[in-house]
Amino acid sequence: MLAASLCAILAAQSTVGVIRSHPLPSPQETAALESRLLVNPEDLDARVQLLQLYLDTATSPAGVDPVRQSLRLQHILYLVEHHPEAQVSGSRIAYVYRANGPYANPSDHEAVRAQWLAAVQSHAKNTAVVLNAVRFLEVEEAGDAERVLQRAIDADPENRELAANLGFLYAREMLGRDAANHAVSELRDSSNPIVLAAAGTALPNLAKTLPPDPTFQKIFDFASELSARARQLAPNDSDIQGPMPLIRYFAAAQPATGPPPQAPARTRIRLGDNLNLIRRTEPIYPEEARRAGITGEVRMTATVGRDGTIQNIELISGHPLLVQAAIQAVKTWLYQPTLLNGAPVEVVTTISVAFPPY
Repeated sequence: MLAASLCAILAAQSTVGVIRSHPLPSPQETAALESRLLVNPEDLDARVQLLQLYLDTATSPAGVDPVRQSLRLQHILYLVEHHPEAQVSGSRIAYVYRANGPYANPSDHEAVRAQWLAAVQSHAKNTAVVLNAVRFLEVEEAGDAERVLQRAIDADPENRELAANLGFLYAREMLGRDAANHAVSELRDSSNPIVLAAAGTALPNLAKTLPPDPTFQKIFDFASELSARARQLAPNDSDIQGPMPLIRYFAAAQPATGPPPQAPARTRIRLGDNLNLIRRTEPIYPEEARRAGITGEVRMTATVGRDGTIQNIELISGHPLLVQAAIQAVKTWLYQPTLLNGAPVEVVTTISVAFPPY
């Protein structure tokens, strides 16, 4: 009875016009996943599968099934309440937009926001919880994200990862423009070498992912100024004196969520890894990773443009010391354009890069 009822509720689910390497679950399979959670709320695999499914099949806010929206919200609230430290809790599939995004709803957003603030209060010294909360808040409440980080740093001043993430947040604010003046002011006033070094590392790395802008030279100069100040403040700190300070924290700190997606300007389809790669650059095995004996794969999703070039990359998994080298290599890859009804289209695909390179 329960599965049948859920099946009826979820039968209206629709796709968003993408081609996938694996078909979406049927309404019956989706209902079965929901039933599993009613029996065992700690079945995180089922919860993650459902959240990914609901995001993949998101429609416009006006067309969202309120029952499905409510189910999705309950899954997210459960994760934040019971597993705020889990990577998935701070990921894109567990984000609720206040406006202009999948399942956007002000009251739902506020419910999850309040749950994150409560989680930070209850787990004040858990770095993973604090950073997951910051990832959620930064998307639409950057001021809240900054305050959460500041309080966490005040409570644990020796925590380098927290301080580095504050620097990264300021760097993203500078490049996002809306709070650029505030970020610049905070960085000029800061005497924390970790914050300064982190911002100095983040600014050029983030700028490289954006379209060229004449103002970037000023940003690069400011990044150099921040790095120099950090080195003066901590002359004996090997983390800060290196060529790219705190890069391991930067690689791990890339937000799982992003700004609300814009309406697509052109057709985009989703494939597995069935694309024709015509130019592949092998990554440079980072010396630090080689010395430490770190091996493994970096997995990412990438948008391949209509001309076959890599347009956008989102990290799925990988060791922080390997991530940057993998991304830099993949950015140079070239695929044969994918045609749909005779016209080239953008394609979203999954890429794995192995270390050491084959």
